[in-house]
Parts: sequence; C-alpha cells; structure tokens
Amino acid sequence: MMLKIDTILERLQDSQWHSLDEIGGYVSLSDDKVKRIIAFLEENEFVNFENDKTRAKIRTTGLRFLELPAE
Repeated sequence: MMLKIDTILERLQDSQWHSLDEIGGYVSLSDDKVKRIIAFLEENEFVNFENDKTRAKIRTTGLRFLELPAE
C-alpha cells in the first residue's frame, strides 16, 4: 500500500487540484480506497481535501516528504 501512497503524492507534486477519479486512475484503486488514502494523508497534513471531498491538493508537508532521501 505504501507504494500506492507514494505514487499518489508524486502525482500531486505539481501542487494543483486533482479529482479523486483522476487520482484513482493513477493507482487503479476503487473510489472508496482512494477516499480513505486521501483522508489518511489529510489527517497527517500531507494533502488538503477540497470542502466537497472531490478533489485533493498536496501541502507543503507532502512536498517535504517527497524530498526526503530514499534508503
């Protein structure tokens, strides 16, 4: 599952709003799973969920996470 989360963050790296359908297409997951992953990322301040919960956008914390060196 971490690979899917990493892929989502990498795709959101452009700091633009992305629909949940678009995000789901990146990782081939159901809408429900995408919503749960985005909710997890929002709880940990990696992304913002739009008020109507249909789009997500990366936050500064998420961008910093992507800059961390890989082991």
